[in-house]
Amino acid sequence: MNSRGVVYCGATHTAYLEAALISAIALRQQDPQIPITLISDQPLLKFLPLYTYQITPKFLTPDFLTAESLTTETDTYAFSSRQIKTRLNTLSPYQETLFLDADILPLQPIHDLWSYLAHSDLAMVADRLPMVILCDHIAQEEKTYTLQQVPGNTVQFNSGVMLWRDTFAVQTLFEQWHREWQKFRKHDQLALVRALYTTQVPVLKLPKTYNISPKDAESALSGKLDAHLLHCWGGMVASGKYRQFARLFYPDAVDQAAELIANYRGSSHDSSQPIEVEQAL
Repeated sequence: MNSRGVVYCGATHTAYLEAALISAIALRQQDPQIPITLISDQPLLKFLPLYTYQITPKFLTPDFLTAESLTTETDTYAFSSRQIKTRLNTLSPYQETLFLDADILPLQPIHDLWSYLAHSDLAMVADRLPMVILCDHIAQEEKTYTLQQVPGNTVQFNSGVMLWRDTFAVQTLFEQWHREWQKFRKHDQLALVRALYTTQVPVLKLPKTYNISPKDAESALSGKLDAHLLHCWGGMVASGKYRQFARLFYPDAVDQAAELIANYRGSSHDSSQPIEVEQAL
């Protein structure tokens, strides 16, 4: 097992694979040496020449994405990305892993981030709505259930950026997280809250500069805050806005990712147009 590296997941649709590629290529510009693994269930991944960027592809076969995520009429394949996220510890080839969502845009080198593992086996940024009682993006049924399990002021962490060391405690947490996710099989964040509460695994709070939205980082982009990782959530990948936003900082990365997708999918697409996808990742 390698000592440390970054893991991306670009699953459920080519749009998310492309977004993860943009982010990974941008990160490669910031850090020429860090190992990067890109996980996807998209068969296209097997044909992309990612070695050019020193990115290791990890294709998930249909056997990995079991039917457990599709057991009710309201469940959709789009939420299988959440199933993948709760099993990342079994997919990462690293002893120390930094997971980045496909819609993360790195603006600065992240080498200082690893030092936080000297103080904890697990580190994340608190969500912009940092308490469970404030959570507003998950179905009321699951929120009500969660509030029956944990106090309303329990910290809600954003799982778009996760840093961990492969220890027994962290493995136990991931196993519990997956079990909690299976109860509703939709979003993953409140399932993580419940898993953390059950296992009592300590979480080190990272500075928000390592997981901040473009809107919240307006002061960062004007030079008043040191933003490292922008989290372009809110459907930006699905609408094509992520690609447009990333172009402001990494036009070459956007063009290279679009060219890879177009060349190896067998048909081109206009990189200025949005791609219609489920907005579940």
